[in-house]
Amino acid sequence: MRRWFWTSLAFFALAPALALTPEWREVDVNKDGRPERVAVTNLADVAFNLQGQIVGWYVKTARATDFKGNYERAHNLVRPGQTPPGTLEGFVPTTFEFTRREAGNPDADFIATFSDGSTRLTYTIHPRFLTLEVEVESPTPRKLIWTGIGGTDTPITKWLGLGNAQPINAGQGPAVYVGWQTQKGSGFAMFLRPQEPTPISMTQLNGAGIAEVSLPAGKTSLKVYGGLNELVRLHVEGFYQLPGVFQPNIWGQVSLGLIWALEQAHRLAGGSWILAILIVTVGIRLLMWPLMHQQFKSIAEMQKIQPLIKKIQEKYKDNKEKQQEEMMKLYQEHRINPLGGCFPILLQMPILFLMYKVMVGYEFGQGFLWIRDLALPDPLYILPFLYIVVLLASTWLSAAGNKDALRQGILINLVFAFILFSFPAGVTLYWLVSTLIGVGQQWLINKQLGLPLAPAKG
Repeated sequence: MRRWFWTSLAFFALAPALALTPEWREVDVNKDGRPERVAVTNLADVAFNLQGQIVGWYVKTARATDFKGNYERAHNLVRPGQTPPGTLEGFVPTTFEFTRREAGNPDADFIATFSDGSTRLTYTIHPRFLTLEVEVESPTPRKLIWTGIGGTDTPITKWLGLGNAQPINAGQGPAVYVGWQTQKGSGFAMFLRPQEPTPISMTQLNGAGIAEVSLPAGKTSLKVYGGLNELVRLHVEGFYQLPGVFQPNIWGQVSLGLIWALEQAHRLAGGSWILAILIVTVGIRLLMWPLMHQQFKSIAEMQKIQPLIKKIQEKYKDNKEKQQEEMMKLYQEHRINPLGGCFPILLQMPILFLMYKVMVGYEFGQGFLWIRDLALPDPLYILPFLYIVVLLASTWLSAAGNKDALRQGILINLVFAFILFSFPAGVTLYWLVSTLIGVGQQWLINKQLGLPLAPAKG
């Protein structure tokens, strides 16, 4: 066990920091012998051919994944065998350009421009978002073909007409948006909508997963979301607010409440996400203070009567029924609920899970000190190691002088602690501060009950 621990510790300490430099790359993604231009970002890789079509749209389920040109196993939103998204009818570009808005800035927009001399098709990709902007400037009306998401399942199609409250699966005329969503699980989604206030005629061809967008002469701008069919991400990208896009369950509703709390704290903190996370963490701990007080008190009282429990176990070691009977009497005499410390611990797990779901999908656009992005893991693992230190302090206090409880607590808690090495830095910060507050609360209770702060010698 000891060897496993130090091997794991060495692995995490020596593992390279999770980092990806957004850039243009040339990769033959569809194996046709001609390399495509690929915009590589932390959230997705988008591949263009020289005709101005999107031939590959690879969404990353784990942020900052570097496919390194190997897209065979990556999920491609482009439907194979169909007209690629971004096909402008009658458009044969003679010039093309792939640039960044600010050279050297990792957050700079990717710009892909195609022109035939009179019509220009421009894509703008923001590295921190899954929504890209499509702009067509033409002296004559044009038709843009946009196909839905790829995969093994036929997607659910949606068309929301202008002035309607809910979408239908197909339609024609001025529309608020057209969309495609996978049917199983959360899956993936794609939504296309015109930049307000320009109404655009969009036809959703039911079953085929194809939208035909009638573009008037002049300049027309559209926004296209392509990514996970997930509440937090759709909220960040500004598509969740559209009618009929997503129906959250109870956990989704709680997640929206958590997002609201974080955003309000962000305003109070003057734009600092670090302070916002700290404010929300303290707020959650204050709300849970009575329950956590009961948990820590139950743990402390159980440790306090451990000598009496051992005597009962030794005295009735051959009579388990009598042993249980005497232990129940002992609990009643000292007014202790042996399960009193379980519920608050279980209550913390859903909160941690929701915090993870929110922060892994949220776009903070901010970090601190050595951490570039709060939605990415700590590249130097400083926060996880600080958490381990605080966790050891918590285990020490909970053991209250019981050597066996101390050993068991260290082994169990350290196994859980290693999970945080892959968590977003914002989640690790929340759990670190939350646990630190718990340590202070446990210390106060131990002091009130007169429990020892260290195991007895001998």
